[in-house]
Amino acid sequence: MLQIDHVVKTFTGVTAVNDISIAVARGEVFGFLGPNGAGKTTTLRMIMNIIQPDSGKITIDGVPSTRCDHGRIGYLPEERGVYQKAKVRDVVEYFAKLKSVPAPEAKERAGLWFSRLQISDLADKKVFELSKGNQQKIQFMIAVINDPTLMILDEPFTGLDPVNQNILQRIISEFREQGRTVILSTHQMAKVEENCDNMCLIHRGGIVAYGKTQEIMAKHGGRLDKAFIELVEDKHE
Repeated sequence: MLQIDHVVKTFTGVTAVNDISIAVARGEVFGFLGPNGAGKTTTLRMIMNIIQPDSGKITIDGVPSTRCDHGRIGYLPEERGVYQKAKVRDVVEYFAKLKSVPAPEAKERAGLWFSRLQISDLADKKVFELSKGNQQKIQFMIAVINDPTLMILDEPFTGLDPVNQNILQRIISEFREQGRTVILSTHQMAKVEENCDNMCLIHRGGIVAYGKTQEIMAKHGGRLDKAFIELVEDKHE
């Protein structure tokens, strides 16, 4: 579904993404790992056509990312970007409208997600009154309110306690069963182990590991955290 071919991106002489190539299949939960500054968020923003690569190409279902229907994509950025002084319900329905979801359907979908994420009692509160974890749930709702077929989730578990992390994991598993595609970018390696058949580890803008999660783990004592440390340290040498 998603193809990244020899993509390069530089900023003021610094190469943030250096000739990476990745393929993500339809219906897959794909893990995207890397330390801070590795180039993960830059890559996700290029997929979303927020910024453009200097060279290489990105296609979604064979269509260049610059021309594809972004209404089919859900994007959860790492940084929160909701209106703090607005009511939660109004914020969710406003973003649904921006994504061309008809108003009656937006209300219905929002109600279902409020219930699913166990925050129906917070719908009429102001965003700033919510905890960080509940604000993260609102961000997630906004990302999926347009019923996307491709979801790009950048650190989706941030601020969530173990119970709510499990709720989100179940939802991601359901997306896979429905044939949707999820790119899961996270620092929590256990989440990649539990959810992702395939993964990519990026460091200093380049790929240091790419393939089946279990195979990468097997090469490093059966532990993804060990693989992460060993591969990143090897790249430093």
